Amino acid sequence: MTLQVKRFRRKDISRICSWIKSEIDLVQWSGPIFCWPMTQKQFRQHLRAATGKAVTLYPFGLYRGSILVGYCEIFGYNRKTSSAQLSRVIVSPKHRNKGFAQIMVDWVLSFGFEELGLNRMGLGVFDFNKPAIKCYKNAGFKLEGTLRESAQVGDNYWNCHIMSILRKEWQLRKGKFAYSK
Repeated sequence: MTLQVKRFRRKDISRICSWIKSEIDLVQWSGPIFCWPMTQKQFRQHLRAATGKAVTLYPFGLYRGSILVGYCEIFGYNRKTSSAQLSRVIVSPKHRNKGFAQIMVDWVLSFGFEELGLNRMGLGVFDFNKPAIKCYKNAGFKLEGTLRESAQVGDNYWNCHIMSILRKEWQLRKGKFAYSK
């Protein structure tokens, strides 16, 4: 069955919530956006930024047939600066380590640069999340710096890497990945 990235369907919120088993999972995936325990109501409120005249959020799902197997979003879209963040990338626990995140990231970069006309896309990733860092580097993101001990979960503090990719860097890789509406 083929994989397809398309606009996220609100009816799949419960599926994502089922993938988040702990506060650690939640913070690793969403940063400070949601509170533990995550609820569908919180997620619906977050998705409001994807509607209206000044859209700042573009949520996408990776679907295998009609089943959601991944989620990611363009967050904080700023028309004035032509910039946004790649945020909240997650793959169903059952489908991890199969390259699904890479498919979503590459597709969303194409959407951001081609459809939204972005000049820069940034992201934050915790320094211990080696698979995510590898995915982002493979997509062309460059490390800009590290926010040391910028997140607290329980008694632990986490470092967050800041990464970005510019339009001109993405254009050098553009032929490698196909974006389709």
